[in-house]
Amino acid sequence: MFFRFLKGAAWYIYMLKKILKNYVLGRCGVYSFLFALLGIFIYVSGIIFSFWNKNISDILFDVSVPLVLISVALFVFDVFVLRNLLIARKEIRVDSIAGKSVSVGITAYNDENCIGDAVSDFIKEPNVKRVVVVDNNSTDKTGEKANEAGATVVIERKQGYGHACMRALKEASEIGDIIVLVEGDKTFSAGDLKKLLPYLENCDMVIGTRTTKELNDPDSQMDWLMVLGNIFVAKLLQIRFWGIRFTDMGCTYRVMRKESYEKIKDRLNVGGMHFLPHMMIQSIKSGLKVIEVPIIFKKRAGKSKGVGSKKLRAVFVGIKMIFLILFS
Repeated sequence: MFFRFLKGAAWYIYMLKKILKNYVLGRCGVYSFLFALLGIFIYVSGIIFSFWNKNISDILFDVSVPLVLISVALFVFDVFVLRNLLIARKEIRVDSIAGKSVSVGITAYNDENCIGDAVSDFIKEPNVKRVVVVDNNSTDKTGEKANEAGATVVIERKQGYGHACMRALKEASEIGDIIVLVEGDKTFSAGDLKKLLPYLENCDMVIGTRTTKELNDPDSQMDWLMVLGNIFVAKLLQIRFWGIRFTDMGCTYRVMRKESYEKIKDRLNVGGMHFLPHMMIQSIKSGLKVIEVPIIFKKRAGKSKGVGSKKLRAVFVGIKMIFLILFS
């Protein structure tokens, strides 16, 4: 009877730890941050209202204080309790990539004026065995130009940025030990592979970050609003998965080991513009080591088909990203 009780207690403890790790850990930190922002906003509003309506001002002050206290409590619980109980330190990985072949997947949509140069740029890089262009139902000569430049061209019938990315990863994984994902609009430089690939000796996936101002073209799409927006959402993800540094939520440029992709491919299912944080979340939840490296970000060639300069669309995509971080 006593041993049955111990066995049952052990099972309940195991399930509790599993629930806390999968559904509570990290989310408390994100909610803490959002509660703190809301509390500060209400407090500042109270100061503003104090100039002409004392009653409203007092109500706002009374509301802001509990929000900040809740924020502090959630932060302490998440960082000093849950993380110490549930997160184990990982050993530093050293796994040489010497002699590994590289396969590049490029997403493209109506990029006939630049896709040829983008393909040629990556084909010239050492160890690149194959460049595949995923044509997401272009109405121009994107596929023809990519083929002329030496790429393998496939058509992805499901319209959407996420669908194109998933197809590019799948096609690149069929030939090559290392998978590279980029866009075909010439915003990314093939030369940055020399920066990204060496870090694969210590991790599973390396992501570029475009928020290093010194490496951006002055007329690239990463203006102050795009930079701040990407940093804000990236920091929410960093809080969710404490200890992992993120500064850019929307950078397509990433390299990963083929065996690492195999661990997450069945978990990728977002076809929209918010695919990138989805891929990052699924990678981290699958136990992959992910790091960022600053990359060059150039002016987009041709008309933007993504967020680009469309600020309202960028806001809606950012909201979708935040919901992913909060609830996935």
